[in-house]
Amino acid sequence: MNKSGYTPLMRAKGLEKILDVGEIYLKLEGDNPYGHKYDRIGELLVRDAISGGFEKLIVDGPRAFIHSVLACAEQADISVKVPLFKGQMWKSKSMEKDILLDFRKVKQDEQESFVSGYCEEGGYYNCVNGYYNRHLSITALEAIGEEICEKLDSITSVFVQLSYGYTVSGLYGSFFRLWAKGRIEHYPRIFSCTIPKGNTIYEDYKRINSIPDIEEYGIRHNRYTRDLFIDNTQLLEKTLEAVKDTDGEIITVDETLLKEAAALLKTSEHISLTAEEAYSFAGFYKTARAGKLKRGVHVIVLNNGKTDIVVNRLQKDAEMSRETILSYVRTFLMEYSDSIEETSDAIDNALSSGAVFTAEIDGRMEGIAIVVRMGFEDFIPRYHLAYIGTRAGRKGRGIAGKLIEEIIQFSGGSLSLHVDLDNSRAKKLYEKFGFVHMYNRMIYKGDLL
Repeated sequence: MNKSGYTPLMRAKGLEKILDVGEIYLKLEGDNPYGHKYDRIGELLVRDAISGGFEKLIVDGPRAFIHSVLACAEQADISVKVPLFKGQMWKSKSMEKDILLDFRKVKQDEQESFVSGYCEEGGYYNCVNGYYNRHLSITALEAIGEEICEKLDSITSVFVQLSYGYTVSGLYGSFFRLWAKGRIEHYPRIFSCTIPKGNTIYEDYKRINSIPDIEEYGIRHNRYTRDLFIDNTQLLEKTLEAVKDTDGEIITVDETLLKEAAALLKTSEHISLTAEEAYSFAGFYKTARAGKLKRGVHVIVLNNGKTDIVVNRLQKDAEMSRETILSYVRTFLMEYSDSIEETSDAIDNALSSGAVFTAEIDGRMEGIAIVVRMGFEDFIPRYHLAYIGTRAGRKGRGIAGKLIEEIIQFSGGSLSLHVDLDNSRAKKLYEKFGFVHMYNRMIYKGDLL
């Protein structure tokens, strides 16, 4: 199973009070393994390279895309090179010199064909964003739409950041298939948020729609705008079709609004999101604030957004009393709680030879996990995740995932857990972290002979 995907979809109740447009949900793509939506693409591209027998690849594109592919390739032991073209000093400053290919003499209009020929001659898998592997990139991002529709019914709108058009095209593809299968009744409106000048998709959108009152911003080429200056994309027509068929719009955002939007997420929902990746939320905020959104169910895809979660391991029971731990476990697990006696027994074991992990947001307890030591080295896993739970109303923020990450590290991977067979949501979460279904547990409940 992919390590990327199945990212948290959290309800933003703080924003709902501020904006009053109905239900607001945030898709936290920063919860992917390497912190970005692009991890979904990187994982699939690296897998395709392996399937094709490649041992090395060339990648180019936005900084976050390169980072995702580099991380995924490192895990698969595939070597990576990055082309350095004229005017790309940011690569020299942020990347190791031994992975850069000095292509600064190649003319801009020849870059695509030059890289393609270099890959063919050198036996590299071509992983350049915007030119190749279009189908795989769209397929990877279609999963975002599927995940959203698994959890929400009758979605009104989805807001995304627009650069090459992959996310828009992926969402449109998934919504179309779900509609064709009868799983959704209508397409959500897709709102694409980008810079007001320099993106070829938006330039065509303005021309086609004869927009008379287009906003004119003074726009600079900097870290906030660099990845959205796109003068060529194979997805131009497909992206515009997605916007038109879903009755969507393309929203323009300036640098000031980006920073304001990222700050609002931080204060209202404790979400960390870099300003350069805040276009989707800034576009939503702008549209809602202007009174142009109907009340409904609105989803914002945050490319690298994640909850400010702090996970700690209790070092001794003096940090938190046994009774307090018991209270948290029973409160957070609710319908999955065991008896007081069983839970107390597990806590005693965890405090003496296992571990107790807590998750906090802004100093408030939001999740807890009890890990017991089983007493074996080889017969069964050394540790067992006895209980894991989060505060009611905090579901979908990635709290359980952060706890599991810490527990896996603590246990060295020698870890088991139980999950109800009908709890499909929990099973998907555990499978994402590498757990597999080994057997069904049976407990004797009959009379003694």
